[in-house]
Formats: sequence, C-alpha cells, structure tokens
Amino acid sequence: MDKREMVKSIPKPLKRIISDKLIDVMLEAKDGSKVPSSLAKTILSYWQRDQLASEAGLINLLQAVEYANPLKAASVLDDFGLVLVSESMRASL
Repeated sequence: MDKREMVKSIPKPLKRIISDKLIDVMLEAKDGSKVPSSLAKTILSYWQRDQLASEAGLINLLQAVEYANPLKAASVLDDFGLVLVSESMRASL
C-alpha cells in the first residue's frame, strides 16, 4: 500500500488526531536526524499553514515517521484501529 492509499484509508474525523499524534512521534524520535532536511522543511511548512491533516500533509508526515520511528508510528496507527495502514508501515521496514 503506497502512502496515498494509506492516507485515503484514514477516516476523515481521525486525520487531525492522527497528524497530531504522528508529529509527536517525530518530535520525540531519537532518530529524528534521519529525516531528510527537505522533508522536515516540507512538514514544517504544512504545520505552519495548519495543513498537516490534509492528504499531502499526512503523506509527507508518514514518509518522515518512517525515517524517525516507524515502529512507534505503526503503534499509534494500531491504537486507532488502522491495522492495514500500520501493517503497511511495518512491511516497509
């Protein structure tokens, strides 16, 4: 499942909550330095414009958490019952 499909499978009411939780994963990650600076700048731009919950914002955020802490991100997705999305994230490891 590619990132776009992953994001489309997240119910709209959960997108903002998921984006908040994933940004927390990013900020707490010990491997945050593995996120390419261009991707970090893109996420910051979406965050500043309050667009992290948009399709494009979540796609970029999912890409970034794959670098920073994919297991924690998958766990967050599991917590919201998004098993297919979390399995896709784990499969990309």
